Amino acid sequence: MGDEPFPVEPPAAADASSMDVKAEPAAVEQALVGGDDYDDALFEEGSIAKEALKSEIADGLKGAKPDRAVVGEILLALEAQNPTQSPATSPLLNGKWKFLYASGASPGLKALTLLMKGAKSAPKSPSGADLVDVGDTYLTIRPEQPRATAEVKVRVLSFENTVKLASKLEAESAVRLVEMYTEAQSEYMSLKLPFQAPVEYKRSVLISYLDDEMMVVRDAAGRPDVLMRVAEGGNFPSSDVDAASEAEAPGAS
Repeated sequence: MGDEPFPVEPPAAADASSMDVKAEPAAVEQALVGGDDYDDALFEEGSIAKEALKSEIADGLKGAKPDRAVVGEILLALEAQNPTQSPATSPLLNGKWKFLYASGASPGLKALTLLMKGAKSAPKSPSGADLVDVGDTYLTIRPEQPRATAEVKVRVLSFENTVKLASKLEAESAVRLVEMYTEAQSEYMSLKLPFQAPVEYKRSVLISYLDDEMMVVRDAAGRPDVLMRVAEGGNFPSSDVDAASEAEAPGAS
């Protein structure tokens, strides 16, 4: 028997209808990210986490201490839905913020914590009123240096004084800022105490969540501060962030 080649049939021509891939990219994207339904689910999850956090820390620094474990769990859920891609360089940073939850990692907040402890242990006046009253703590961030000013109002009997801590902010990356304290100020007698070597203090902070209403800041050890935006000169959330979005981006010297 001769070695004749085995006949091989040519491959069948592909059906043109089976090679139509025009709809494939959209279908693949839908399968991978879930499209609008997925985005809606993420937005809803972030909104639920934010409302839960507001409820947990609604009393602020002066109120009852919230459960740290619960706050930490809510923060993890919230930070996973951070809507701002580069928070450390976002103009949304600019504005006035109220501290609702603080780790006390910064010198100003440590001092405030000690002050509030002293206020709670201070004796009452004969009328029953507090001799020492510590107000809410605010942080104002502006485009120009020193960009950040933390302030708290303290009242001893009828005497009121506002203590301020000024600091420079520089963007190290899209999510990280370097905070360098420059001076402490007191409205009483217009006293200013500049920070000079070797008392200079600076720290690196991570902006783990930022939107037009709330900001979460973590220090190098991961300890969080939670702040809510308020209207300039007021104590209520500000819905007007258009000016902030048009301002100079943070990180300028």
